[in-house]
Amino acid sequence: MIADFIKRNSLTSLIFLFSLILLNGVGVTLPIPNLEIIGQQYDFPLIGIVEAFFIVFSMIALVIWGYLVDKYDRRSLLLIANVIWLIPAAVIFFFPNSLAIYFIGRLTMAVGLAAFSPLSYSIIADFAQYEDRGIISAGLNLAWVGSSAVGIILGAFFTANWYYSFGVLALIGLILFCWQFLVKIPIRGVKEPAFSDIAEYQYPWRINFGIVPQAFQTRSLFWLLAQGIFALIPGTVFTYWLVSFLASSEGMAISIEQASIISIIVASGRAPGYLVFGKLGDILSARSSNSAIRAKIAGLGMASQALFFFGAFCILNSSAFNQVVFGFLFWIGSFVGAASGPNRTSLLFNISLPEFRGTLGALYSLTDHLGAALGVFVSTFFLLFLNYYSVFSISLVFYLIAALCWFRCIKYISINEGELNAILQVRAKEIKLKK
Repeated sequence: MIADFIKRNSLTSLIFLFSLILLNGVGVTLPIPNLEIIGQQYDFPLIGIVEAFFIVFSMIALVIWGYLVDKYDRRSLLLIANVIWLIPAAVIFFFPNSLAIYFIGRLTMAVGLAAFSPLSYSIIADFAQYEDRGIISAGLNLAWVGSSAVGIILGAFFTANWYYSFGVLALIGLILFCWQFLVKIPIRGVKEPAFSDIAEYQYPWRINFGIVPQAFQTRSLFWLLAQGIFALIPGTVFTYWLVSFLASSEGMAISIEQASIISIIVASGRAPGYLVFGKLGDILSARSSNSAIRAKIAGLGMASQALFFFGAFCILNSSAFNQVVFGFLFWIGSFVGAASGPNRTSLLFNISLPEFRGTLGALYSLTDHLGAALGVFVSTFFLLFLNYYSVFSISLVFYLIAALCWFRCIKYISINEGELNAILQVRAKEIKLKK
């Protein structure tokens, strides 16, 4: 099975693209462990403002890059984006004593790194064989999840000289910059079934401002975006507060270090969950010739996740046995909840035209950012007068709402996928006639 997968797909090219996503996340979280040290060095206690501007610039650039990815040559954009972020990262490393350089460098890095999300969404769809989109999307999700942790670890490793971490990041970026010249960027839309019997062609269709509204006209896309917002709210709540909860008397009353380790362990179900449910979506959608099965898998996983998490928090007390059961239930919840990630990405590929995938991939990322921001706001507000258990319980309702969004989009997926296939079939005939 693995050999067939490698034979069907350009594995080294996929690894390269996953590396770009990893690099993006590392670039975002790299300064986090050293923000206090950086603020002290510059005598600027509000150093967090720089990172807030980083996020704002990233979100603005994300929209712009999404449009450019769908309109222009992707290799050229990849080259430009790498130059934009790589140079300021190196400059920060060589000139770490200037707050102005750090501020301008971080904002410039934000602009360059923001390109990797829409680029990856657009290019991976053309690398991946149709029947492997779920498992490849799982790899994409793993790269997203792992990147933030890698950035924090790398930053923490260079606490004594924080700017060394930027030097390491720039060095890794330079390697990827050179690697991109060895990677074959596929023709846009080349893996679509409608074009399977056309040996060579250039995909002439591109997005422009006049047809941008067409990218957002599918009903299923609306529910997929809504699902992302609602699902990220509780996801962010647990990311921010699970460690504090476990360390408190309300949880396990343990040290922060122990709570950090346990939180990583109980949330690690995400990793195998992405792979299992991504592959399951591939298998079942191939058998039924209907991508709507992916929404059913994801919806059931999302609802089950809420139930497992609720059971975990209900059973947790000072008993060692109950703490083990808590860990088991939370791990299972993380595992089944992972069904959403790869199947959501796969459905984006299946219901969107090739010239829209950069723009819609950017929109996916934006809605995730919105959900995360709401999660921080909601949890911070409610924790002023409620305990952790109550806040966690309230947040789980959003998982159930996300599950409803999944089930709501099921009837539209087949319609939208059929419309997409009909358009591509017509385009395939046009290409054959021109030949």
